[in-house]
Amino acid sequence: MPKKYDAQGTIENILTVSAELFLEKGFEKTSMRDIAETAGISKGAIYHHFQSKDEIINAVTEKQEEINATLLQNWLSEIETLTGKEKLTAILEKNLESQEAHYLDNLMSVRIKSAEFVLAYMQDCVNKDALFIANIIKEGIADGSLETDYPDESAEIFLLLINVWCDPAVFQGDAEKLSMRLKFLQHLMKSIGIDVLNDTLLRKYLELLQKLYPEEG
Repeated sequence: MPKKYDAQGTIENILTVSAELFLEKGFEKTSMRDIAETAGISKGAIYHHFQSKDEIINAVTEKQEEINATLLQNWLSEIETLTGKEKLTAILEKNLESQEAHYLDNLMSVRIKSAEFVLAYMQDCVNKDALFIANIIKEGIADGSLETDYPDESAEIFLLLINVWCDPAVFQGDAEKLSMRLKFLQHLMKSIGIDVLNDTLLRKYLELLQKLYPEEG
């Protein structure tokens, strides 16, 4: 009796292999043939699920977003007894230190050079990710550790600035420029009652950016 085709298993195999090849060879230099040969399947099997490399990289990105969402929930369960302010600082620290959360960073540094991707990324920051941060800010307001009349807007501007404005792949800047942007963001958040960016976090974030973009940073 023929073995039943495992569609989901094939998709997972394609995405795992594609992510590894994109990181190893680069997105542009990776062909559908490369993916098929490495995955041990035919090109036809790939095209049955994905019509192009763009569709594959979008699916790879979405999978990483799901992984990051799970990580965030796990981190929250570890720090549920902390104040809102302490939770935000802890989440930022855990995110910077997590290799799993940053697995695709080198790949994303290439994608973010696309204006279309940057726009979609900014929309996700405001429409999706900011909701998570805003909820923690509201916890901080309730427990007295944070003080702002604009929790939703504070979350939105924070993510837009740290993920886009402070990214040298979008807005060029050397190490000194990046450091000044981060210090300004620290000052801005403190001035609106969201004092969660300490000097250690700024240093770690600058180190991460310089590792990703040695020429820009």
